Amino acid sequence: MNAHRLHAASKRRRVVYREKVMILLAAVLIAFACLCFIMIESSQSVQAQDPDTAAGTQKFYKSIEIGSGDTLWDLAESYTEGTDISIQEYVCDLMDINQLENDLIHEGQYLTVVYYR
Repeated sequence: MNAHRLHAASKRRRVVYREKVMILLAAVLIAFACLCFIMIESSQSVQAQDPDTAAGTQKFYKSIEIGSGDTLWDLAESYTEGTDISIQEYVCDLMDINQLENDLIHEGQYLTVVYYR
């Protein structure tokens, strides 16, 4: 009788273990599916909201060396030519991209700028 109880208990542990593994696998698959859905939705909304892509222009970045007398405002004027972006908005973007606390730049400094095609 004792052997029968041990066998039944062992069998029950295996069944419970399998059930836990199946629940864990189901949870992982559901989480993965949700993550994929979120990434796809996020990607589609970014593409739909990006005015540059919709207008046929693309946004590019490049590094430039600051010359004597250059200012962020001068750079903004030259790089926003032919776009709908305001000079003020472009200067703010430059400051964000380059982690500048103010609009003071120096000769020989390198900055990342945005240009459009």
